[in-house]
Amino acid sequence: MPPLSVRQQMRWRRHFWVLLLIVALSTSCAPDATNSTGGAQPPLTDALPTPRLDGIAAERREMRFASGDAVLAGELDLPPGAGPHPLVFIIHHSGPVPRDSYGYLAEILLRAGYAVFRFDKRGTGASGGVYGCCESDDALAAYRAAVVQPDIDRCRVFIVAQSIGTQHLASRFEEYVQVQAPRGVALLSSLLRADDIVRVEAPIIVIVADSEPDLNAIGAEAVAAYNALFSPPAALYIAEGAEHTLFDIRDGPIDWTDPRWVERYHRGAMEALVEQLDTWRDTQASGSCSFSHAPYQLIQRHRGSAARVNPEELRNAW
Repeated sequence: MPPLSVRQQMRWRRHFWVLLLIVALSTSCAPDATNSTGGAQPPLTDALPTPRLDGIAAERREMRFASGDAVLAGELDLPPGAGPHPLVFIIHHSGPVPRDSYGYLAEILLRAGYAVFRFDKRGTGASGGVYGCCESDDALAAYRAAVVQPDIDRCRVFIVAQSIGTQHLASRFEEYVQVQAPRGVALLSSLLRADDIVRVEAPIIVIVADSEPDLNAIGAEAVAAYNALFSPPAALYIAEGAEHTLFDIRDGPIDWTDPRWVERYHRGAMEALVEQLDTWRDTQASGSCSFSHAPYQLIQRHRGSAARVNPEELRNAW
């Protein structure tokens, strides 16, 4: 092949750079890992083994409920024996996690005699919608659906919130009370400092890992702020050798891609949780556990004419 002339070399180089530019532009415009509405859909990398509920769940009740424009999926697991059963309602930690992220906790609580409600976050599992929004709304919608289920003892409803779930709960706790006042609240991997924890006007236990960088603020200081306002005092359990979500790392870090991670939950933390739930469950409730429905029944009677609602009657209903 004869050597290229200077003009041919310049033309070839120009074509080369044009081709390179086209490749670069096509790469930058390539679709990324997003959903059809443009929102990010991060991949779920955790291995989620199916909960081992055979023999410990008398019924696994599949449920659907609405939250905004999405239909979400949940599951109510009932323990053996005659109901109604005390209910533990779980509010998730962060991330696109389905119900089976808490399958290990369902196993623990069912064995202790509790019904358990778990749900698939929006855009995960069997839930519709797109992950990345509305987590606070979705958790509250799930709570509304859970507490009205048959076989549930509405006098003994407990909320277990973890990590960012503790913030979702605290920010809207009054709305949870309007649906059904919980007998107790467990704040796992709590993110609540003194100013936020006092929004949770219910008996509480705070369970946090000793590895938390702000341990004092979310532990002792937060509990002291709560105890200055409410009685009975809050309980505090610090899990030694645990990472943030209360899995035991004393034998090394957790490999979340290994399904056996579920076996490494912190035994002391879960024992403290169940022990506190049992204490609340066995304590006689004062007054009516269904008091929170009275304002809604009152407003329903006067629907269409808010001026007819007597403020004093409404205060008494609360």
